Amino acid sequence: MPHRFYFEGSLDPDQLLLEGGEAHHGLHVLRLQIGDSVLVFNGTGAEAEGVITKTSRKIIEIKVSGRRETPVETQVPLILATAVPKGDRFRWLVEKAAELGVSKLVPLITERSSVDPGENRLKKLQQTIVAAAKQSGQTRMMELAAVQKWDDFLEETSRSECQMFVADPQGTGLDVLNTISTNASSGALVLLIGPEGGFSPEELDSALEQGAKPIKLSKGILRIETAAILFAGLIRLASDQRD
Repeated sequence: MPHRFYFEGSLDPDQLLLEGGEAHHGLHVLRLQIGDSVLVFNGTGAEAEGVITKTSRKIIEIKVSGRRETPVETQVPLILATAVPKGDRFRWLVEKAAELGVSKLVPLITERSSVDPGENRLKKLQQTIVAAAKQSGQTRMMELAAVQKWDDFLEETSRSECQMFVADPQGTGLDVLNTISTNASSGALVLLIGPEGGFSPEELDSALEQGAKPIKLSKGILRIETAAILFAGLIRLASDQRD
């Protein structure tokens, strides 16, 4: 299987130049050489196959031999809106969410939040999303949204057609996942994960008022990133089985 590389731009030209971190990885980690076959994707569903025709210290030149476009997914979009865990745990959350095929991850600021990742940190996490897409073989990359306050996110979401689920220790069992609709007209699946200590009673009430279904994920108390990935995995599995 040829190695996959991310290329930010159109794959229409017959010659593509890999630069920066992708070229460095190919040249100095994988030790690729002229004549080696590679796959290139741009995160929007397009993928090209080609052969390395030229290398320098910082550039790989690829001659494209074929292209393909992944059909638009029929899966209902999966949006994970979550409070941000401390330290490197957020990077792990982003990585695993991208591998699971989450469409969009929204970092939330809630009443009990203790972490605001900031714009610069979010930019740095883009490379984590690229690496996850490369590893998992996906041609479409997860969107990492800007940080949003809880009230703003809920107001914005309430204006769209969607199916909302909120992690709640007092919620119902996982049987409620059988109610998921995979019809595109039903809108995105939105998963809400609170901070350490959970959502405040007022925040939980506001989610329920907007139609969110409360789900109890575990008998124990889960960390933010554990709850988020468990929730996303269960939802994706349930929706896939109903397709």
